[in-house]
Amino acid sequence: MTGRKGRRLLLIPLPVQGHINPMLQLAEILHSKGFSITIIHTTFNSPDPSNYPHFTFSFFQDGLSQTQPSDLLNFLVELNVKCVHPFKDCVTKLLRTDQAAEEPVACLISDAICYFTQAVADNLQLPRIVLRTSGISSYVAFLAYPLFRQRGYIPTQDCILEEEVEELAPLRVKDLPLIKTEEPEKYYELLSNFLKETKGSLGVIWNSFEGLETPALTKLSKEFSIPIFPIGPFHKYFSSSSSSSSLILRSTLLNKFKK
Repeated sequence: MTGRKGRRLLLIPLPVQGHINPMLQLAEILHSKGFSITIIHTTFNSPDPSNYPHFTFSFFQDGLSQTQPSDLLNFLVELNVKCVHPFKDCVTKLLRTDQAAEEPVACLISDAICYFTQAVADNLQLPRIVLRTSGISSYVAFLAYPLFRQRGYIPTQDCILEEEVEELAPLRVKDLPLIKTEEPEKYYELLSNFLKETKGSLGVIWNSFEGLETPALTKLSKEFSIPIFPIGPFHKYFSSSSSSSSLILRSTLLNKFKK
Protein backbone atom coordinates (compact mmCIF):
# COMPACT_ATOMS: atom_id res chain seq x y z
CA MET A 1 0.00 0.00 0.00
CA THR A 2 2.95 2.33 0.49
CA GLY A 3 3.08 5.22 -1.98
CA ARG A 4 -0.54 4.88 -3.10
CA LYS A 5 -2.07 7.25 -0.55
CA GLY A 6 -5.11 9.08 -1.86
CA ARG A 7 -5.42 6.94 -4.97
CA ARG A 8 -8.25 4.53 -4.19
CA LEU A 9 -11.48 5.09 -6.09
CA LEU A 10 -14.94 3.81 -5.19
CA LEU A 11 -17.15 2.95 -8.17
CA ILE A 12 -20.85 2.07 -8.04
CA PRO A 13 -22.70 1.06 -11.23
CA LEU A 14 -26.42 0.95 -11.85
CA PRO A 15 -27.14 -2.80 -11.45
CA VAL A 16 -28.33 -3.49 -15.00
CA GLN A 17 -26.02 -5.00 -17.59
CA GLY A 18 -25.86 -2.08 -20.00
CA HIS A 19 -24.54 0.04 -17.13
CA ILE A 20 -22.42 -2.51 -15.24
CA ASN A 21 -20.17 -3.28 -18.21
CA PRO A 22 -19.17 0.34 -18.97
CA MET A 23 -18.45 0.98 -15.29
CA LEU A 24 -16.21 -2.08 -15.10
CA GLN A 25 -14.47 -0.97 -18.30
CA LEU A 26 -13.88 2.44 -16.73
CA ALA A 27 -12.52 0.69 -13.64
CA GLU A 28 -10.06 -1.20 -15.85
CA ILE A 29 -8.95 2.05 -17.49
CA LEU A 30 -8.41 3.81 -14.17
CA HIS A 31 -6.64 0.80 -12.69
CA SER A 32 -4.24 0.83 -15.65
CA LYS A 33 -3.45 4.47 -14.76
CA GLY A 34 -2.34 3.50 -11.26
CA PHE A 35 -5.51 3.77 -9.18
CA SER A 36 -6.70 1.13 -6.73
CA ILE A 37 -10.33 0.21 -7.36
CA THR A 38 -13.18 -0.78 -5.07
CA ILE A 39 -16.46 -1.74 -6.74
CA ILE A 40 -19.51 -1.14 -4.56
CA HIS A 41 -22.53 -3.09 -5.73
CA THR A 42 -26.03 -4.12 -4.79
CA THR A 43 -26.61 -7.80 -4.10
CA PHE A 44 -29.08 -7.62 -7.00
CA ASN A 45 -27.49 -8.64 -10.32
CA SER A 46 -23.99 -8.50 -8.88
CA PRO A 47 -20.90 -9.34 -10.99
CA ASP A 48 -18.60 -12.23 -10.12
CA PRO A 49 -15.56 -10.84 -8.23
CA SER A 50 -13.42 -13.78 -9.36
CA ASN A 51 -13.48 -12.29 -12.87
CA TYR A 52 -11.78 -9.15 -11.54
CA PRO A 53 -9.11 -10.29 -9.04
CA HIS A 54 -7.32 -6.91 -9.22
CA PHE A 55 -10.39 -5.09 -7.81
CA THR A 56 -11.85 -5.09 -4.32
CA PHE A 57 -15.61 -5.69 -4.14
CA SER A 58 -18.00 -4.58 -1.44
CA PHE A 59 -21.65 -5.64 -1.63
CA PHE A 60 -24.54 -4.18 0.34
CA GLN A 61 -28.05 -5.46 1.03
CA ASP A 62 -30.34 -3.38 -1.15
CA GLY A 63 -33.81 -4.67 -0.32
CA LEU A 64 -34.55 -5.08 -4.03
CA SER A 65 -36.27 -8.06 -5.60
CA GLN A 66 -33.77 -10.57 -6.95
CA THR A 67 -35.81 -11.08 -10.13
CA GLN A 68 -35.37 -8.98 -13.24
CA PRO A 69 -37.67 -5.93 -12.99
CA SER A 70 -40.68 -5.88 -15.31
CA ASP A 71 -41.27 -2.18 -14.64
CA LEU A 72 -38.04 -0.26 -15.24
CA LEU A 73 -39.35 3.09 -14.01
CA ASN A 74 -40.52 1.80 -10.64
CA PHE A 75 -37.34 -0.23 -10.26
CA LEU A 76 -35.19 2.90 -10.71
CA VAL A 77 -37.31 4.90 -8.27
CA GLU A 78 -37.19 2.07 -5.72
CA LEU A 79 -33.42 1.73 -6.14
CA ASN A 80 -32.85 5.40 -5.34
CA VAL A 81 -34.97 5.13 -2.19
CA LYS A 82 -33.97 1.76 -0.74
CA CYS A 83 -30.23 1.99 -1.33
CA VAL A 84 -29.52 5.25 0.51
CA HIS A 85 -28.89 3.94 4.03
CA PRO A 86 -27.19 0.61 3.21
CA PHE A 87 -24.97 2.39 0.69
CA LYS A 88 -24.00 5.04 3.24
CA ASP A 89 -23.17 2.35 5.81
CA CYS A 90 -21.07 0.52 3.24
CA VAL A 91 -19.10 3.62 2.22
CA THR A 92 -18.59 4.68 5.84
CA LYS A 93 -16.99 1.31 6.63
CA LEU A 94 -14.79 1.53 3.54
CA LEU A 95 -13.60 5.01 4.45
CA ARG A 96 -12.57 3.78 7.87
CA THR A 97 -10.87 0.72 6.44
CA ASP A 98 -8.91 2.71 3.87
CA GLN A 99 -7.78 5.24 6.46
CA ALA A 100 -6.49 2.41 8.62
CA ALA A 101 -4.64 0.99 5.61
CA GLU A 102 -3.17 4.42 4.74
CA GLU A 103 -4.96 4.38 1.40
CA PRO A 104 -7.79 6.90 1.77
CA VAL A 105 -10.45 7.25 -0.89
CA ALA A 106 -9.87 9.98 -3.48
CA CYS A 107 -13.44 10.08 -4.80
CA LEU A 108 -16.63 8.22 -5.62
CA ILE A 109 -17.62 7.54 -9.23
CA SER A 110 -21.27 6.57 -9.60
CA ASP A 111 -23.71 6.00 -12.42
CA ALA A 112 -25.74 9.11 -13.20
CA ILE A 113 -29.03 7.32 -12.56
CA CYS A 114 -27.86 6.38 -9.05
CA TYR A 115 -28.52 9.96 -8.02
CA PHE A 116 -29.02 8.96 -4.37
CA THR A 117 -25.23 8.71 -4.10
CA GLN A 118 -24.80 12.50 -4.32
CA ALA A 119 -26.49 13.16 -0.96
CA VAL A 120 -24.43 10.40 0.65
CA ALA A 121 -21.21 11.76 -0.85
CA ASP A 122 -22.05 15.27 0.36
CA ASN A 123 -22.83 13.99 3.85
CA LEU A 124 -19.53 12.11 4.03
CA GLN A 125 -17.62 14.99 2.40
CA LEU A 126 -16.54 12.66 -0.39
CA PRO A 127 -16.05 14.10 -3.90
CA ARG A 128 -18.36 12.51 -6.46
CA ILE A 129 -17.84 12.17 -10.20
CA VAL A 130 -20.66 10.91 -12.42
CA LEU A 131 -20.41 8.30 -15.16
CA ARG A 132 -22.92 8.69 -17.97
CA THR A 133 -22.87 5.43 -19.91
CA SER A 134 -24.86 6.65 -22.92
CA GLY A 135 -24.24 9.45 -25.40
CA ILE A 136 -24.03 13.16 -24.74
CA SER A 137 -26.90 13.80 -27.17
CA SER A 138 -29.33 11.80 -25.04
CA TYR A 139 -28.43 13.89 -22.00
CA VAL A 140 -29.01 17.12 -23.94
CA ALA A 141 -32.42 15.71 -24.87
CA PHE A 142 -33.18 14.99 -21.21
CA LEU A 143 -32.35 18.60 -20.37
CA ALA A 144 -35.11 19.67 -22.76
CA TYR A 145 -37.72 17.48 -21.06
CA PRO A 146 -39.67 20.44 -19.58
CA LEU A 147 -39.95 21.81 -23.12
CA PHE A 148 -41.24 18.44 -24.35
CA ARG A 149 -44.03 18.57 -21.80
CA GLN A 150 -44.91 22.13 -22.77
CA ARG A 151 -45.07 21.17 -26.45
CA GLY A 152 -47.33 18.21 -25.78
CA TYR A 153 -44.77 15.59 -26.80
CA ILE A 154 -45.32 13.85 -23.47
CA PRO A 155 -47.18 11.62 -23.08
CA THR A 156 -46.26 10.61 -26.63
CA GLN A 157 -49.07 10.36 -29.17
CA ASP A 158 -48.84 8.38 -32.40
CA CYS A 159 -49.96 11.35 -34.51
CA ILE A 160 -46.84 13.40 -33.65
CA LEU A 161 -44.15 10.72 -33.76
CA GLU A 162 -42.75 11.97 -37.08
CA GLU A 163 -42.63 15.64 -36.05
CA GLU A 164 -39.15 17.16 -35.92
CA VAL A 165 -38.04 18.59 -32.57
CA GLU A 166 -36.76 21.99 -33.64
CA GLU A 167 -34.31 22.44 -30.76
CA LEU A 168 -32.82 18.98 -31.31
CA ALA A 169 -32.89 18.68 -35.10
CA PRO A 170 -32.71 16.29 -36.86
CA LEU A 171 -34.34 14.29 -34.05
CA ARG A 172 -38.05 13.54 -34.33
CA VAL A 173 -40.44 12.94 -31.46
CA LYS A 174 -40.08 9.18 -31.88
CA ASP A 175 -36.29 9.52 -31.46
CA LEU A 176 -36.48 11.11 -28.01
CA PRO A 177 -35.04 8.99 -25.15
CA LEU A 178 -38.27 8.45 -23.27
CA ILE A 179 -39.64 5.54 -21.28
CA LYS A 180 -43.18 4.54 -22.17
CA THR A 181 -45.07 4.76 -18.92
CA GLU A 182 -48.53 5.37 -17.52
CA GLU A 183 -46.89 7.45 -14.77
CA PRO A 184 -45.34 10.42 -16.61
CA GLU A 185 -45.09 12.54 -13.44
CA LYS A 186 -43.03 9.86 -11.73
CA TYR A 187 -40.76 9.70 -14.78
CA TYR A 188 -40.41 13.48 -14.76
CA GLU A 189 -39.41 13.42 -11.08
CA LEU A 190 -36.83 10.70 -11.75
CA LEU A 191 -35.31 12.69 -14.61
CA SER A 192 -35.32 15.91 -12.62
CA ASN A 193 -33.48 14.27 -9.74
CA PHE A 194 -30.90 12.63 -11.96
CA LEU A 195 -30.23 15.87 -13.88
CA LYS A 196 -30.01 17.95 -10.70
CA GLU A 197 -27.62 15.60 -8.92
CA THR A 198 -25.44 15.22 -12.00
CA LYS A 199 -24.96 18.98 -12.07
CA GLY A 200 -24.24 18.83 -8.33
CA SER A 201 -21.27 16.52 -8.85
CA LEU A 202 -17.67 17.59 -9.46
CA GLY A 203 -17.48 16.29 -13.02
CA VAL A 204 -19.00 13.94 -15.59
CA ILE A 205 -17.30 11.12 -17.50
CA TRP A 206 -18.92 10.22 -20.82
CA ASN A 207 -18.59 6.96 -22.73
CA SER A 208 -18.37 9.02 -25.91
CA PHE A 209 -15.91 11.34 -27.63
CA GLU A 210 -15.88 14.90 -28.89
CA GLY A 211 -15.50 14.11 -32.58
CA LEU A 212 -18.70 12.07 -32.53
CA GLU A 213 -20.91 14.52 -30.64
CA THR A 214 -19.43 17.99 -31.09
CA PRO A 215 -22.78 19.87 -31.39
CA ALA A 216 -24.19 18.17 -28.29
CA LEU A 217 -20.98 18.77 -26.36
CA THR A 218 -21.11 22.46 -27.27
CA LYS A 219 -24.69 22.71 -25.96
CA LEU A 220 -23.79 20.81 -22.82
CA SER A 221 -20.81 23.03 -22.07
CA LYS A 222 -23.20 26.00 -21.85
CA GLU A 223 -25.32 24.17 -19.28
CA PHE A 224 -22.51 22.82 -17.11
CA SER A 225 -20.09 24.65 -14.84
CA ILE A 226 -18.30 21.40 -13.96
CA PRO A 227 -15.60 19.52 -15.92
CA ILE A 228 -16.70 17.19 -18.71
CA PHE A 229 -14.58 14.17 -19.69
CA PRO A 230 -15.68 12.60 -23.02
CA ILE A 231 -13.07 9.82 -22.84
CA GLY A 232 -14.94 7.02 -24.65
CA PRO A 233 -15.49 4.71 -26.24
CA PHE A 234 -14.11 2.72 -23.34
CA HIS A 235 -13.41 -0.45 -25.29
CA LYS A 236 -10.69 1.31 -27.31
CA TYR A 237 -8.42 1.40 -24.25
CA PHE A 238 -7.98 -2.33 -24.31
CA SER A 239 -5.94 -2.07 -27.51
CA SER A 240 -4.30 1.29 -26.77
CA SER A 241 -2.25 2.20 -23.72
CA SER A 242 -2.90 5.93 -23.54
CA SER A 243 -5.14 8.80 -24.54
CA SER A 244 -4.98 12.52 -23.85
CA SER A 245 -8.51 12.54 -22.38
CA SER A 246 -7.79 9.73 -19.93
CA LEU A 247 -4.52 11.36 -18.88
CA ILE A 248 -6.37 14.62 -18.16
CA LEU A 249 -8.90 12.67 -16.08
CA ARG A 250 -6.08 10.93 -14.20
CA SER A 251 -4.43 14.26 -13.46
CA THR A 252 -7.73 15.67 -12.19
CA LEU A 253 -8.31 12.73 -9.87
CA LEU A 254 -4.76 12.87 -8.52
CA ASN A 255 -4.54 16.62 -8.00
CA LYS A 256 -8.04 17.84 -7.19
CA PHE A 257 -8.97 15.12 -4.75
CA LYS A 258 -5.69 14.27 -3.07
CA LYS A 259 -5.81 14.43 0.71
